[in-house]
Formats: sequence, C-alpha cells, structure tokens
Amino acid sequence: MKVPATFAHCFRLTLVVLWLCGLAACSAGPSAKTGSKAAAGTPVTIKLIALNDFHGHLRPLPSTTALPAAEPGKTVDIPLGGAAYVATEVRALKAQNGLNMVVGAGDLISASPLESSLFHDESTILALDAMGLEISSVGNHEFDRGRDALLRMQNGGCAPDGSIGKDTCIDGPYRGASFRYLAANVVDEASGKPILPAYAIREFATPAGPVRIAFIGLVLKALPDMVSHSGIEGLRLDDEADTVNALLPEIRAKGINSIVVLIHEGGKSTGSYNDQECPGFTGKIIDIVGRLDPAVSLVLSAHTHEAYVCRLASRDPAHKILVTSSGSYGRFVTDVDLSIDPVTDQVLTANANNIAIVNDSMKNPAPTLYPALTADPTISAIVDEYSKLAAPVDNRIIGRIRTELSNKADKAGESPLGFVIADAQLEATHAKANGGAQIAFMNIGGVRSGLKRHNAKGGVNYGQIYSAQPFGTPLTTMTLTGAQLHDVLEAQWHEDSTSAILLPSRGFSYTWKADAPLGSKVDPDSMKLNGKPVKSDATYRITVNDFLADGGDAFKTFKEGTERRAFKQLDRDVLITYVARHSPLAAPARGRIKRLD
Repeated sequence: MKVPATFAHCFRLTLVVLWLCGLAACSAGPSAKTGSKAAAGTPVTIKLIALNDFHGHLRPLPSTTALPAAEPGKTVDIPLGGAAYVATEVRALKAQNGLNMVVGAGDLISASPLESSLFHDESTILALDAMGLEISSVGNHEFDRGRDALLRMQNGGCAPDGSIGKDTCIDGPYRGASFRYLAANVVDEASGKPILPAYAIREFATPAGPVRIAFIGLVLKALPDMVSHSGIEGLRLDDEADTVNALLPEIRAKGINSIVVLIHEGGKSTGSYNDQECPGFTGKIIDIVGRLDPAVSLVLSAHTHEAYVCRLASRDPAHKILVTSSGSYGRFVTDVDLSIDPVTDQVLTANANNIAIVNDSMKNPAPTLYPALTADPTISAIVDEYSKLAAPVDNRIIGRIRTELSNKADKAGESPLGFVIADAQLEATHAKANGGAQIAFMNIGGVRSGLKRHNAKGGVNYGQIYSAQPFGTPLTTMTLTGAQLHDVLEAQWHEDSTSAILLPSRGFSYTWKADAPLGSKVDPDSMKLNGKPVKSDATYRITVNDFLADGGDAFKTFKEGTERRAFKQLDRDVLITYVARHSPLAAPARGRIKRLD
C-alpha cells in the first residue's frame, strides 16, 4: 500500500537551537549572554504549547465532550479534536508570541484509529511534525510495539512485521520523526544510559541575549505493568523524581536555571478542564512533584486523559509548581506562558490555560461560547490522504448491533462492550481443542472506544472494531485455582486509589465493597460460575489476552497460571467473528459485577 509521495514524510522541521543530552556528553558549554543589554532585567515571556495522549486521533472525535455552559452548573456537548484543528490553534498561539515552542508529554501514538495504526502511526508522526512539535517525553504506549519499534519511529527505517508489505516501507524509507523523544528514566541495563536523550536544551534569542530552557522527559515508572515485558526486556525504569533531581546539577552547570519537566504520569481533578483551583485533585503525580527540587518551574503531565491546570507543592512545601495536562485525543491544547529573567534565566512566573479544540464536524449547540476553528489545509491534506487509503478497510460492515455498546465502566465496574469482548473470547476458546476455557476476562483499559450504530440498520464497520481493540493481541488460556482467581480480582484495586477493572464473561459473577480494605474487597463466597460457588481448591480454565497473561496492569497472579494454551487468533478478530455470528447483537445483561456500597 503506497502513500502518495506528495504527503509522504515531506514536512521536516528545523529546530532553531537544540542540544540533545543524556546519551553522551554535550559539546556545547554555557553560552555567554550576548547582544544588547538595553532590555536586561526586563522579563521575557516564552510561550509553550503542549499536548499529550493524542493517540493518533487525526480525525475529529465521533462523539462530543461536555464543557461548561454559560449557565453555572450546566454543561453543553461540543465537538472537539482533529489534527487539522489542533494545528490551527497552535498556529494562532504561535502568532501571539514569536518566542514559542510546541512540546508533548507522551502517548502521541499507538492505541490509534485505523488511519494512523494501519500505517504504523507514521501518518501521525508526519502530522505532528507538520504542526511544529519539537520535543516530547515518551509515554507507555510508545512502547506498545517494543523498544525497537519506538527507536524506529524516532530514527526511521522500515517496519519489519509485514502488515503493509513484507519487510517494506509504506512509501520508500521512513525518515523518522523530526521532533525529539526524551526518556531520562528509561535506562538500558547493559550500557547504563537512557535509550533516548534525557533532556533537551532550547535557546531563544531575545533583545537581552539568549534565554535557555532545559526540558527533562520521563515516562511513568510503572511502565513494565503497562506493556508487554518482551518489548522492554533489558530496560530499567528509574524513579521519576529522583531522576529529575539527579540531572539538575548537570543542567545548572551549563548555566541553565529554567527547568521544565515533561512526564507521562498524571492525576485527576473534580473540576473542569480550566478550573485552576483543581478541586479534589488525586493521582501519582502529587507524590512525584512533592519530591522535586523547587528549581523545577513547570511540569507538563499526562497519562490520565484528564485536562487540568494545578499548582502542587514541591519538596519545599512553600514552593508550588505549575502542573498541567491537555486531556487526550487532541480535544485540548495547553497554552503556557513563562516569564523569565533574561539575566538569571530563572522563571519568575508560570501561567497556563487549556484551550478547547472546537471543530465543525457536527452541530455545535453553543457556537458563540465555543466558536469552531477552521481546519488547517496542510494537515487536512495529510489526514484526508491517509483516511482515503484506510477507507476500504475502515468502512467494511462486519455485523450489526441493536444498541450502542459503551466502553465506559459504571460505578460497579460493568461495561457493555467489555462484557461482549469477554464473551467473544470465551466462545472462541471454550472448545477443548482451543483451550477449554470456562471464564474469560477483558481489561477495561484495553477497550479503547465504544461501538455505535454506523447506519440505520445498526451496522458496525471494521474501523469501529479496530478503534475499540487497536492492539491486536493474541489470547492465552491457563489454569488457576479458585484462590488464585480471588487474588486476581483483588488486584483490580491499587494502593494509590486507582483501579484496573476486569470484565468477566457470561456465567461468572461476584460482589465487592469499595470501603473494604485492599485485599479484602471481594467476598470469595460471592464468586460464582454458572450459579455454582467457586471453590478455592478447585481449578478453572481462564482466558485472557497476552498482555494480562504476562502480568500486565499489575495482575501478577496471571503469570502463575499453568497448562497454558495459546490461541493465535487476535482478540480483535475474535470480536469481529463474534459480532458477525450474533448479529444483530444485543447489549449483555448487567449483574456480573455487583457493588454493595
């Protein structure tokens, strides 16, 4: 499959001044302040434009996002997202201040819709290059295809898996991203060095002389729980805050006092996307920021798909650090203004706002409050070309559904589409020849989007299935005891108050209490299979995807499973077969997971 040369990797950006450090010593020493000193001491404003968790969503989202309405306490559903609209807002923000830089905080690719994932996310890299992205931390999803695939996305080369063509590139040699990935805490155990630069230094020319900012990039330390272990074999994940603090003497020795952290870890707020009070804020980012040296002026965070602007205490309780996130899927970008003393290079103030990326893809119920942006023609051309190439695969109808199947989990943890996927995997592996499964579990994090009725007959196309299950993971059936099965269920809840819900197949049910202590939330006597109690000393055949089978999402007990049987058909293909076989498919009955409080 060939991408027209007009749009194939032709948008290459040149960074003004960028030293890349961490893999080797930088040759450039501290640069002396040069130029006119007439404006020395007058603060200089540097604008940073940030995005994160884009996940290859080149096109506008097929659903709306609830934003605050003009009337207090009310919301209005607004169409958001789309790379061409992100690019328009980025261009407008750049026009406000010539001293600017576009940065990212990871998960820019993978878990992507078909127009990106079908092309190994090279289409997204091309679009991000064209809109001016300069640096980004890696995210956990940058490792979905393994370390070698990530390095290929950065450095170029042909994809080896043959999904487009055996050992061939999509359109000649893929040249790699023009922007630079950073990964300070992802260390190759053999060399003892980061696999990508630990930080980057950007110099801005001002009337008072050069102003320089150091950007440190990190991914969450829990990366091994998020991806296949085979893809990160030989890598060590260091503590995020410790890594930053250890780099500061080296950076300061270069005469740089403005420090920005790009980290793929985050939190959640009960407030709106621009509520700067950040009410009810929770998440692992609090502890990380709380251990940072107060020399850090700004943290651009990610991972939770939440949009927020907060100020969190650093290691010095009196010093708060601005912490932001732009949500996910290109629905928002974060506009940051750093006021810097050009003599000391120190940040005086840091302020930020999240800006909604309103598109014109569907009816806008509040055009005055949220006016739509105009699509950037250059990015639109890229998106249109890849969408057209994907269309024959994307639009193929594979079955019908009676009603929308949501991927969202309710208060109890139940998800209609999650149940469907678990049922599909149970049906595929139930026969003795295929594994003899009695129960199947699907992780809620792997159900990336819901299924809607594509047409009046309730049709579901291949692109929808692909968006729901973009990873394409094989299945494994294993034997666990009833006691081990209880351990699996207890592992859904973590010490940091987060959770990773498992969706069970039909016939299996249990109850749980939210206010019960960790390790005791699930009543073992409530666990039933086809109406019969699950016995702690009995054995059961369990099917999960290979990510879970390898201990992903911290489900370590799955690694203890015995009598493993591989089912080589991908989870996505299993779902396609199931939807086609059971069309028109109804939503499964609830009641498999019961919450008692």
